Amino acid sequence: MLFQRKQVTALLVMLCMLVAGAFALSGCGGGTSSQKVLKIGVVGPESGGAAQLGQGQRKAVQMAVDEINAKKLAGDWKLEVFFEDDEGNPTKSASATNKLIQQSQVNVLIGAIHSSATLADMVVTARAGLPQLTAGSTGTSITEQGNKWIFRTAVNDGFQANALMKYAKDVLKIKKVATFTAADDYGQSGAKLLEAAAQREGLQLVAKPTYNNGDKDFKPQLLTIKDGGAEGIFMWGLYQDAALIGKQARQLDMKAQLFGASGMAALKLIELGGDAVQGLILTQTFLPDSPDAKVKEFVTKYKEKYKESPIPHAAQAYDTVYILADAVKKANGVKADALRDAIAKTSGLTLVTGSPKFNDKGDDIGKNLLVTVIKGNQFELIKTVPTN
Repeated sequence: MLFQRKQVTALLVMLCMLVAGAFALSGCGGGTSSQKVLKIGVVGPESGGAAQLGQGQRKAVQMAVDEINAKKLAGDWKLEVFFEDDEGNPTKSASATNKLIQQSQVNVLIGAIHSSATLADMVVTARAGLPQLTAGSTGTSITEQGNKWIFRTAVNDGFQANALMKYAKDVLKIKKVATFTAADDYGQSGAKLLEAAAQREGLQLVAKPTYNNGDKDFKPQLLTIKDGGAEGIFMWGLYQDAALIGKQARQLDMKAQLFGASGMAALKLIELGGDAVQGLILTQTFLPDSPDAKVKEFVTKYKEKYKESPIPHAAQAYDTVYILADAVKKANGVKADALRDAIAKTSGLTLVTGSPKFNDKGDDIGKNLLVTVIKGNQFELIKTVPTN
């Protein structure tokens, strides 16, 4: 009996020593609990019609996270990233955001690509008191709601619409225009901005038809535009629709100049549209052939890693991660208010798409808008417009 008691006592002593040793290791930094970690959630369309945009975002975010951690660019902080596919669907996007907050316990969200999805996500992040940055959504309403938790590293649609209409009038001497926009939040926001920009420039708006995402036949609307005598057609939607519109406009022997915004700025537009989209003029914030040293470095690394050229959504997402690394380093913590304030005060960074600086609404006014044209298999710069 005495022998058994001694055995039990010995076992208890050993167990206590093991527990004490574990605590000692944890206290000395040997365990993960003492590591400073910023958890980043990322939401975007990694499948579906806009998959190239979401996949580009994912690849760029992962590349930036790997670089920052390897070089300790966030100081003592390590970045961890969690991805969710929203298929470009607002309901699925809000659900994905909820999952990232509740299950992955992220400290900040990058998302989404579609403006309608970002608007849905904003309700979730505002309720949770969580900073959110969108690297792809350009709808003006996103930063017009007084939501202190939202930031945008893309150029908003209002600035893009004004730049396109001004170019059409001043350079191409166009007088009659038509808008052809998606029926979703993104497209209809763009339609209103384009109409206002046309009025501001004194251009006659002869037609303003819409279409539903996924439509295949655009000829009825195009015939209305043709009958109105439009010299320029301003599209507001994503690349797969723009490619079909371009092809069907050519089939109808339409001579009007095609215009578009950053939502369709993907190489897939050129691949799907072929000859029909040659000469299409659109706005974006990044060109892989730029001589800028930062751009060249980013493009080289991206091509080496993924065997393809980065799209504008990728460049903006890449910069967004660097903004977060700078913010967590300055805040030295992941408390929501402190992190949000550090993001709002971003300055002194020279990144791929510019030197980020946020205005009171959360829009980045530190980058240039590029007016580009499709020539061959690439986008060529024709005009640079500062956003500040």
